[in-house]
Amino acid sequence: ALPTPSSPRLTERDHEALGWLVEQKAATTNQVTTLLGYFGDGPITDRRGAMVMARWEELGLAERTFVWHRKPAVVTPTSECARLMGLPRWRKPAIGTLNHTLHASQVRLQVCRPGSNRGWRSEEQMRALLPSGARIPDGAIVEADGSLTAVEVELTSHGRTRVREAMTSLLSVRNGEEDLFHHVLYLCSPAVHVQVKAVRDELPEHVRSRVVVLPCPTM
Repeated sequence: ALPTPSSPRLTERDHEALGWLVEQKAATTNQVTTLLGYFGDGPITDRRGAMVMARWEELGLAERTFVWHRKPAVVTPTSECARLMGLPRWRKPAIGTLNHTLHASQVRLQVCRPGSNRGWRSEEQMRALLPSGARIPDGAIVEADGSLTAVEVELTSHGRTRVREAMTSLLSVRNGEEDLFHHVLYLCSPAVHVQVKAVRDELPEHVRSRVVVLPCPTM
């Protein structure tokens, strides 16, 4: 059926924000409200953000779900939204990885704010770029000069051996005769910050300087 004059319609800001959401797979309502401000004319109120998200729901493009007690709702795009943004297949993040997904969204919001001179490549975009079997980072920062920084969000301990293997794998990915990632950025929860720094400090000096370990942004 053709839309009536009163039917919700997508704006340019909607397309930009929904494209971002599809790439990240999920975000909190607070994160989406912040994102809408970045893509618009400046910060918007929570009420205005909720109205935009309600319009997305009415159009069948997003869902809001309360997952954790006293935490903001989680916004996920629908399969219809994914197809609209050019993805033929779509799968919602599993509940076991959802917290990690939301922290990755927070990292992107803070490190690669829309309109800044830094770009971002999502995990899925990196998966398409890297050779089969290569370690896939949680995302990658595209610096102004085109160089890539791999980003890993570490919230829980996976053991020193696995961290070392992941770290050295990312450092060794090649792009022709050069390293694909100039740096690797680890953003860690307090529970694993010391462990990841210790693994970094054990690396040979010539690669140690390419690994940066910082606290993970809070949501």
